[in-house]
Amino acid sequence: MIKNTYLTLFLLLACFFAFNNAYAESDTEITFGSEYSFNTASTSYITLTKLSSFKVSIAYQDDSGNLDYGKILIGDVSENEIVFGSEHSFNEGVTDHISATSLSENKVVVAYRDKGYLNYGTAIIGDVSGNEISFGEEYVFSAAFTDQISVFNLLDNKFVIIYQHTVNNFRQTKAVIGEVNGDAISFGSAYVFNTGQVSDVSATSLSESKFVVSYKDISEGNYGTVIIGDVSGNEISFGEEYVFNPANTSNVSIVALSGNKITVAYKDVGYNNYGQAIIGEISGNVISFGSEYNFNPTATDYVSIDSFSDDKIVVSYKDGINPAYGKSIIGVVSGNEIAFDSDYYFYNSNPGTTSSRTISESKFVVAYQNRFNYGRAIIGNIPEPEPEIIPGCTDSTADNYNSEATEDDGSCTYPEPEPEPEPEPETTDIADGDLIRNPNAVGDAKFDIYIVKIVGDKKFKRLILSPHVFESYGHLDWNSVKDVDDTTINNYVTSNLVRAVGDLKVYKLTPDGDTGIKQWLNITAQEFTDQNYDSDSIYEINETDRSAYSTGEDITS
Repeated sequence: MIKNTYLTLFLLLACFFAFNNAYAESDTEITFGSEYSFNTASTSYITLTKLSSFKVSIAYQDDSGNLDYGKILIGDVSENEIVFGSEHSFNEGVTDHISATSLSENKVVVAYRDKGYLNYGTAIIGDVSGNEISFGEEYVFSAAFTDQISVFNLLDNKFVIIYQHTVNNFRQTKAVIGEVNGDAISFGSAYVFNTGQVSDVSATSLSESKFVVSYKDISEGNYGTVIIGDVSGNEISFGEEYVFNPANTSNVSIVALSGNKITVAYKDVGYNNYGQAIIGEISGNVISFGSEYNFNPTATDYVSIDSFSDDKIVVSYKDGINPAYGKSIIGVVSGNEIAFDSDYYFYNSNPGTTSSRTISESKFVVAYQNRFNYGRAIIGNIPEPEPEIIPGCTDSTADNYNSEATEDDGSCTYPEPEPEPEPEPETTDIADGDLIRNPNAVGDAKFDIYIVKIVGDKKFKRLILSPHVFESYGHLDWNSVKDVDDTTINNYVTSNLVRAVGDLKVYKLTPDGDTGIKQWLNITAQEFTDQNYDSDSIYEINETDRSAYSTGEDITS
């Protein structure tokens, strides 16, 4: 079995462990600013989320007044300072197993166990304005005892929740996709990938169609385990499970370095409770692991990992040596090897739950419990990346130095300077029926053209699938397309519901390049409403447009 792949190597790895305790020769220094308070009461289940390079959110359980409400607040980051807005309740009941992710810089989704409502798994959308946040309705994704929740985004309107679902002591670990329309969430089917007991779940996306889940598999020797999930529309398929640590493992935290590489950091209970990290390289649904690397050779807890870039990570954790300190350490990744630098204190006492996130290539934020269990946060900085010096280039300090310079007989030649980026398009008035695109979007998305629909206060956009479809609408004009910025285009909710002229059937569209799939919503009007579809978002299209999508299975529930 694949889950036993590492068993035969375990003793060998233990023998060579000392060689994996790697440290770089030149240290990456971390400097910390002042500590900032975000909750002066017992605080737990802390989850820190990056909204932008200057803004974060922190969701947590607030035990103020012994209420254990679910709370969240926004923090504005500048230099080494954090200014927090007011705290807001997203669930006024006992709330735990909290996880949150950003869908954009002004929208977050929070998933949690609502202990005040039958321990159901619940999710809610928060809209951010400045340092304030407002919430829509709560949506149940698991109508049973739910824990081990981890949520992460795939797109600006799609996310995945990993969770453990328990009925009569029968446990299943599942994944479900949530789609966002405004503040409404619609969930697809849930997909099981583990039928034993798990804990310490941490998950992340690799792309908009692939993700990876890491966890402690209690039913299989408490081993550290990972699995790949592939997304197609609202469907998820899983590969096989892979063991990254064939020993008792806890405090698992994972980060994607690229679409085919991950780093997992964890507490190796089977090896003196030391803090370890390992690189996993991904090909399809197959994961191969390198050696383990030690980042803390003492008892370790509350591990949280994130990346600055594809080759640099930061791990924050509690160093269990007496006295216990909160520490962070930088790791440099090369292939499947990690070289760790010296560690630095962010808290010189006994911290609790820790959540750490990078917000730029040189800055990260740590949110944690202090020794009184109060909620605190601090900013960590590392030096800005420096340009690479080209061997043989004697004038590398010249004003026109470029890391792409080439060596030519001991002198340097420099490529033509990159053109100045085009300015952001000016604010444009948008009316119902207008055509818009975002020329500054990443990759091919900058060519995507949407048609706008406005119904009262609701703003929708629908992708025009291809030039052929565009030309089939005689009234559309290429010269009428308006260029808008990220903020403007994100103010419009993407609609995927259509019906053809003269046909009452409503289809759900899933674009894929210049093609896609259409699925008939073969459901009643009441089911349409119950599943949070919005009739105002339905576009009327022509037959050419509808025929550009191949027919998929009907949606019947």
